[in-house]
Parts: sequence; structure tokens; C-alpha cells
Amino acid sequence: MEIRYYLRVIQRGWWLILAAVLVAVNLSLFYSYYVAVPRYEAYARFIISPNLQFVEGRDLVNSIEALDKRSIITTYAEVINSPQIINNTYELLRVNPEDYAQYTTSVAVLPDTNIIRFNVQGPDPKAAAMLANSIGQNAIDFIQKLYVAYDIEFLDKAVEPAAPYYPRPLQDAGLALMFGLVLGVGLAIFRDVLAGTLEKLSERKMMDYESMAYSRSYFERRMREEMAKQPESVQTLAFVYLNGIEEYFDSLPQAYVNRILRKANEVLKEQLRGNDIVGRWSRLEFGVLLPSTDANSAIGRMASIQEALNQPMTLEPGGDRFVELDARIGLADRQGGESFNVFVNQAGQALEISMQSDKKINQYKVRPFG
Repeated sequence: MEIRYYLRVIQRGWWLILAAVLVAVNLSLFYSYYVAVPRYEAYARFIISPNLQFVEGRDLVNSIEALDKRSIITTYAEVINSPQIINNTYELLRVNPEDYAQYTTSVAVLPDTNIIRFNVQGPDPKAAAMLANSIGQNAIDFIQKLYVAYDIEFLDKAVEPAAPYYPRPLQDAGLALMFGLVLGVGLAIFRDVLAGTLEKLSERKMMDYESMAYSRSYFERRMREEMAKQPESVQTLAFVYLNGIEEYFDSLPQAYVNRILRKANEVLKEQLRGNDIVGRWSRLEFGVLLPSTDANSAIGRMASIQEALNQPMTLEPGGDRFVELDARIGLADRQGGESFNVFVNQAGQALEISMQSDKKINQYKVRPFG
């Protein structure tokens, strides 16, 4: 199930993934070709062996066995890469060390061999090769003065590298592609989670959870949208007030409150059309907007709603405690392009009349001037 969810998320957010990949790859290529300073690596290799001029017979065997202990080779490697040897080489070359501040050196003993590899890395391939050979030769001269039992010499002198080891545009672009994919999928998942969170927050603002009808703020918004969408079209607004439970409503347990209001909302929706809008207007009052319907046509529907709401309602399933809602309804229609506030006030006035008279459904009558 989770795999299907993530596949749907990727399918919905494919454009985010594609955008992340393109941005990552293009940034990588731009950096490689226009920003990064190429660096080259030149290396020289040295071989260590017993000095046959000073070692003979049994001493030669012992010398070869000593080389297997690696301490001699490691010592030679450290000498080659020592700051003293490097700085002394700069002096012999009569160059300013600060001019080579961007160059770095490293040394490694090749496994299971008597060979040392000395590396120089820097922005100029010719200078890197020159430094590797010069430092290497200076180290050989230094070592030969101190150690005569073991000889060290070049196995391979450094040559000018043909291509930089950094940057590597194709390799970096491949890594950027993978990074872009991961980032894009992450953004797609984050977008889906954020959308779900915003949708839930929107639903909380949109719904009144006691009645499960629209909240007043959302109901008003829908009213304004309908009025703006069809400014010249006739519309009817009705207020339905549950007068029968007004006296004891505040003392009812929350479970009873929810049951009564949700049942009233169900009745309203059952009696209305699919495009009619129902919202909770106040504590005991529902608002009903009927688009493309005048008041005369809406009265018959309101009568059916009143009859259904006035049926005794049980507070508990199968219980013997009943309440009567005694619904009162006031309605007004909008035919002359009245403003939102005027429209609401007209329906409110009609409801006040129905609350004060025996006529439980009252229509606001517009009296023409003159």
C-alpha cells in the first residue's frame, strides 16, 4: 500500500522531479566548466633496494628481510614528503614558496611492494610534474647521505598530466542527476504532505463539526461567490431556526447536541437539490441558499423541510426520549441585484416575523417605491 502511495506521489509530482534533476545537472555542468579551477595530479614512483656496494652475502639476505618489516620504506616515504625537503627544494629552485601555495603533496607506499608513490596536485600540470621530480630528486640526495645500506632511486619520473583529475564534468553530472532525483522525490512527497495538511486545515475552517454542515464563514463565502457568478440571476436565502429546543439547548450533553444538529442537517440535505448550499448560521440556526430559485418556488420546499424537521426526534437510537424542533423559517429572494448585507437582512427580517407569529414560514415581501 505504501509503495502505491509513493508511486502516485511521484506520478503527481513528476514535474518537480524533472525540474530538480535539470537544475542539479545544469548547475553541476556550469560549475565544472565555468567556475571550478582545474587541478592536475603528477606523480613519481621510487623503488627501494639494498645497496650492493655496501651489503654482501648474509648481510644482503638480512637487508631484504628488513625491507619486509616496512619501517624503512615508511621512513623513506615520510622523508620524501617532509616540509624540510619540500622547502629546501623551493630554495634550490630559487622560487617563492607562496607562488606554490595552491599545490599539495602526498605520499603512499604501494601494498606488498618496495615502491613509494609521491603525488603533487595543483592548477598547472607542468609545474606539478616539475615539483614532483625536483622534490623527489632532492629527497634521494638527502637519503643517500644518511642511509647507505638501502638505495632509493626513481622508478618512474613524473610526466605532465594530460587531463585534470578535478573537476570531472560527466561524473559530477551523474552524481548531480542522482541528487536531483532524490531531491525531486523528496520535494514531491513534501508537496503531497503539505497539500494534505492544508486541505485538512481548510476542511476544519469549512465545516462545522457539531452539525457537519458548512461553517458560517464558508457559507458566506459560497453565497458571495454565487452572487458574483450570477449577479442578475434570482436566488433565495432561507434561515431555518430550531425554536423547539432553545430553552434547554445549552444544558444538553454534547452528544445530544451533535445528534440533533446533524439530524437537522441531514433533513435539510435530503429535501434540497444537489446545488443548494446548507450552512450553520448561528447556534440554533441554519442558512440555506437556493441558486436560480425564487421565493415562491422555494416556499413549497421549505414547507417540506419544516414538516420533516417537526417530526419527533429521539435523543438516542431506540430511546424513548424525544424532542420537537418546532422549525421556524424565513426566506427572501434576490431579484433586483441587492447587496449581500441587504439580502441577509431581508431573510433575517422574514425569520423574525415567523418567530413572532403563528405562520411558521414567512417570505420577505419587497414593496416597490411609488
